[in-house]
Amino acid sequence: MNNLTKFEIQILREVAGELPPTPWGAADHLEEVRRTEAAKVPVDRSARQLSGGGPVTEDHREIKPESGQQKGYIVLTPAERAKGFTRPYRDAYRHLKCGKITTMSRDIAETYARDPGFYSGTFCTTCRAHFPVGENGEFTWYEMDGREGPKVGT
Repeated sequence: MNNLTKFEIQILREVAGELPPTPWGAADHLEEVRRTEAAKVPVDRSARQLSGGGPVTEDHREIKPESGQQKGYIVLTPAERAKGFTRPYRDAYRHLKCGKITTMSRDIAETYARDPGFYSGTFCTTCRAHFPVGENGEFTWYEMDGREGPKVGT
């Protein structure tokens, strides 16, 4: 640690939980730096599998009548997601049409964090249907502190 600046040591100690968060947001700054660096690494969208593991099957998009969900959802592989997130990790979103919140599995949430434009739509558990994401989409991220975040897929 001898080559680190006082600022970098402060960030590391804050992130490790040894120090309370600083008013100037050292942990937030470190996360932003990590996201900036991750964005420099191109996403390999061919590195795909089904959520929960396993190869992508031809019938993964078939809708299960009991839930309205697909048989399977494609995610980036663990190795691809491990290259870093370009957006914060979030696992809950609000559907703007019905106002209800849906949560997702970790591997889907990590895929959004690695590549926000990976999906063209997502599922609302209340409406039991898929709707578009992106700038003109129907969902916003539900932040951990209860605030409304940006549009899903942006």
